[in-house]
Amino acid sequence: MPMLRNLLQSLILLVVLFVSNSVEAQPYVLRNQKPYSWMIGVSWTAVDDDGRGLCQAFDVAETWNYEYFPTRIFVDKYLKYGLSVEFSAAYVTYRAGKLINDSINRSGIFLSMDLNCKYSFYPLISQKWLDPYVSLGIGNTQRTAIPQVSTITGNIALGVNLFFYRGLGVQLQTSGKIALSGGFFGEANYIQHNLGLVYKFNSGSRGRENFSNKRYKWTGKKVKYKGNKRGG
Repeated sequence: MPMLRNLLQSLILLVVLFVSNSVEAQPYVLRNQKPYSWMIGVSWTAVDDDGRGLCQAFDVAETWNYEYFPTRIFVDKYLKYGLSVEFSAAYVTYRAGKLINDSINRSGIFLSMDLNCKYSFYPLISQKWLDPYVSLGIGNTQRTAIPQVSTITGNIALGVNLFFYRGLGVQLQTSGKIALSGGFFGEANYIQHNLGLVYKFNSGSRGRENFSNKRYKWTGKKVKYKGNKRGG
């Protein structure tokens, strides 16, 4: 689908431009507050498992396997200094007619579970709605359409969260998953694209900071009571 391919390429270009401009405009901005405590999300996921690596990575019609409803969920726990830990799981059906490891006659089930460590560039950027990140991790992938059904993978990903209403936002992410057996550039490697909704839960530190504002300084002062003076 050329239209979808062009849309994704345009989104990636816009994100790169926004991030570049934001970092250049505020190169030394650091925010120490905790941006969130937990983040959850659901997304549409597309798996490019054609066995050709990065060649024709946006050939949606021929190589992308996806469903018409969200099939990926994730939970993210923020730690500190931009670091967080994420667990995700995704499901896709491989259908005959798509190119899977240089064959169009394969079909089956795809299931992946991943544990990744993420680093967010949010502390370096002045815009609070923009949250680009990178991640590294490990996962397990089950694919009944290829001979090597179970695969342990090393994961590397680039992504961005775009928040448009309080803690609600859109996530765009692309992951490269490298099989840790069968050769570094073996046929078990694949690419996974995700587009979905995210919601972040505030850490609660903001409320404690607000409580220490000047209007609450009376909490740290001793209150003096003046008794009524009575004559003779």
